[in-house]
Amino acid sequence: MATGGLWSLLFATFTLIPDPQLTLAVANFFWVMIPTAAVTLFLLAYEFVFKQTVSRTVVYVLFSPILLLFVISWVNPYELVFTSAYYATPDGILHFPLLDGPLKVLVTKVYGYLLVSLAAGMFVGELLRTSGTQRRQTVYLLVVFSMLVGSTIVKVVGLVPIYFDPTSVLYSCSGLFFAYSIREHGLLKFVPVAREQTFEEITDPIFVVNSAGYIVDANQSGHQLSERRLIGAKLEEFICDASVLSDEETTDVIKLAVNGGTRTFSIETSAISYGRGVTGKIVVLSDITALKEREEELDLLKQVLSRIFRHNIRNDLNVIAGFAAIIRDSTGGETAQSAGRIHTRAMKVVEQAAKARKIETVLSYSETDSRSLNEYLLKVKQNVPAEFLKSVSFDVDDVVVDAHPRFDLALAELIENAVSHHSGDEPIAVRVTTDVSPSEVTIIVEDNGPGLPPSEFAVLEAGEETDLEHGSGIGLWLVYWIVSRSDGTLSVEASDSGTQVRIRLNRPDAAADR
Repeated sequence: MATGGLWSLLFATFTLIPDPQLTLAVANFFWVMIPTAAVTLFLLAYEFVFKQTVSRTVVYVLFSPILLLFVISWVNPYELVFTSAYYATPDGILHFPLLDGPLKVLVTKVYGYLLVSLAAGMFVGELLRTSGTQRRQTVYLLVVFSMLVGSTIVKVVGLVPIYFDPTSVLYSCSGLFFAYSIREHGLLKFVPVAREQTFEEITDPIFVVNSAGYIVDANQSGHQLSERRLIGAKLEEFICDASVLSDEETTDVIKLAVNGGTRTFSIETSAISYGRGVTGKIVVLSDITALKEREEELDLLKQVLSRIFRHNIRNDLNVIAGFAAIIRDSTGGETAQSAGRIHTRAMKVVEQAAKARKIETVLSYSETDSRSLNEYLLKVKQNVPAEFLKSVSFDVDDVVVDAHPRFDLALAELIENAVSHHSGDEPIAVRVTTDVSPSEVTIIVEDNGPGLPPSEFAVLEAGEETDLEHGSGIGLWLVYWIVSRSDGTLSVEASDSGTQVRIRLNRPDAAADR
């Protein structure tokens, strides 16, 4: 815009000056403004498209032909710049041919239009490649560019009087487009500043790496990871220098010595491709030290509790239950009754310990399988005691479902829970049915027992146990975790006539059809 303003000022000046010598002198400055405008348009397009400025050396090279034209125009040897057809009348009117000296033609027309064509190509490429705010900004710049190029062509082909230069006028009009885009879309102002500020304020270290693997930029958190200079260093060398030996199985997690301590980071990499061979990647290090420590603590706790349940507590309770059975069978009265209660309670805790072991198995799977529902039911019939199955009827559609690999444990638990908690004179009746829709399957387990106490399922809906409200066992938690890891939903309807448990699962064939 400064170039355009100076272009307009110089044109108005040599047009109004009545002195021929002064007119010719001012015109020397004017002619160099034409290729200067082409250079500045090229630099604007380059910086806008590639998001970086060219080096000073390149700028000097771009302006060197213009400087040469300006110096030689004062002496004009061998009519390199101006021919005899170029002159000023006594009243200061400048006359110049369409094609003047060879140097002037090369710099103002050939060189200038070459840079303008390159700028046009960059703008058009950016328009085709981008979207959103970047595309709207490109449209505004392309409109300004088209106005300037179009007015120059009008001037060159002689469609306007010699004393009128539409290019300088349209430079002023293009300023309105610049102002509007700056206000409405943050052209060259808001978006780059906002992105830079966001880049710097993110607490995770971020590195921008070029195609050769060298760090070309880093945010403030990235620079704080090391006392050495990071820009220009190899990312792999920086990580190797700063990292400590780790037993991590994945290369996506590293440990770095930071501020006298060791921190654990996960590495996320995304590729950068910005056209014309500009490639690289963005590397983000996320501090997961606290998460890894918590994970290790939970893993240790799981191992300890699992070992205690599987060995110490279960073995001791089996001993207690054995002695309680001996006392029960060899005595009578209250002593035998008390021993029987000890035996029952001990075996119940042993059963809960076995279910805890099942939960550990369930939590070791993180993905679902696509299997026939009848395949799960076959495992249920193999593992549930025969005396329980006598009271169960199955009316299940043979459909494929997405479910946890041990979904059979959830069905077995619901069946055993319904049979074992039945009370009353009415014979036990447990039904397992399905309700199939195009996208999902609902497995329904219903009984005619007393109904599930509200406190049992309320714990599962809350997702946690509290001191005042907790379930009587971990069987329903086993069901809850299996259904959750099957991407399904679990609901319970309880009444005086019985309990109905509904498990909704997705059908993989329906997802494939979509």
